[in-house]
Amino acid sequence: MTVNYEKKQPFSSYESEYMDTLRTLFNENSQIEELRYFLNTIYRYFKPDNIKKRQPQVIVLGSSIPEELIYAAGAKPFWILGGSLGTVAWSDDLVPRDTDPVSRSMLGFLQNDHFDLGAAALIIVPITCDSSRKMAYLLRAAGKKVVTVDIPPDKSDPLAGLKWRDQMEQLAEKLADHTGRRLSKKNLLQATQLVETARKLMRDFIQVCRQKDGLISGALRMAVLNSYYYTTDLKGWCGHLRKLNLELLANRQVIPAATTSRPKVLLMGSPVVLPNYKIPFLIGDIGLTIGATLDSSIQKIYASSSQHKASKRDPFTAIIETHYRYDCSAAYAQNEILFQSARWHLEQGGIDGVVFHVLKGQIEYDFELERFEQLFGTATIPVFRLETDYQYQDVEQLRIRMEAFMEMLTHHRYREEKRAV
Repeated sequence: MTVNYEKKQPFSSYESEYMDTLRTLFNENSQIEELRYFLNTIYRYFKPDNIKKRQPQVIVLGSSIPEELIYAAGAKPFWILGGSLGTVAWSDDLVPRDTDPVSRSMLGFLQNDHFDLGAAALIIVPITCDSSRKMAYLLRAAGKKVVTVDIPPDKSDPLAGLKWRDQMEQLAEKLADHTGRRLSKKNLLQATQLVETARKLMRDFIQVCRQKDGLISGALRMAVLNSYYYTTDLKGWCGHLRKLNLELLANRQVIPAATTSRPKVLLMGSPVVLPNYKIPFLIGDIGLTIGATLDSSIQKIYASSSQHKASKRDPFTAIIETHYRYDCSAAYAQNEILFQSARWHLEQGGIDGVVFHVLKGQIEYDFELERFEQLFGTATIPVFRLETDYQYQDVEQLRIRMEAFMEMLTHHRYREEKRAV
């Protein structure tokens, strides 16, 4: 179904939120035809009539599971990443109000009076924080079929790899029991090829956006990448992303200097996921550009198990070891991959400031903040800690603080340019 972007009376606060977000994204870049496919993919995922009919085989909470195993088992992962204020409200009676909004939103997707996504699904819950453990308990208590995955929090622990392998072998067994399809070598290799094709195209897309700076907004670039988690046809999605990359490369539109000269920020920390895009929209509204994003949902596109020494001989080992190596979720006592990735962005240049996004209740990211302030401080790049939740009442307050941050970046850039002369 194609999105109708005309203003309609919202069905609910849930529907109003995703439709408003999609409408804003469409109006920003309506001239690029191939982008419509990705907005329609997001629309079809959130549309209530579609969700009511959907009976996914496998549901994954968050992005910290190697999806190759799910595809190899003959299923398609139905990702639930949170991001919806509407589903947060649906979980009000289930969890304390100070629970982080991601967990509340995820739980609201699965426990509500409107639809039952988990009726026939195996629900995979990676344990990345205390809230995810509580969610798993609540879902089991509601009669859902749940499998938890404990993520060893210290990658330097000599036993971490063995613990992770044990968790993955248990998951593979439960997936095979649930779907009735064994995770054979052939199935694992085919799944790897599918997922890695998508990741390669996403990396190409990021590179094309750098080449065509200013052609599409940072928020829309994020939405295209986010749509990976909302498609029901990954092969078809890959075909459209390939077409989009070619369309962007062929575009001869002249971008005004005022657009390309805006200060660029690295948006990192708590993942920003659809439909709650108030932060990307706010960054664009005040005259900043999202030069890059760094979070657990984006970082995994750089993982390539086909480069692993065991990729052909033992694809299962290649998949699980590569995923664990590149995972930068909040599960880790010291998030070295997130730090290394931030340092890579620093070395690439082109970043004037950092917006460190922290969703209320996700204190795991605050533990890392000082290290990042020191890292970017070596290049005199300011770091702005932005704490919020999915509510929209704080937008004007955030705008005032963000505008002050933009002024700082502008003055800092002017001083640097003057010094260079």
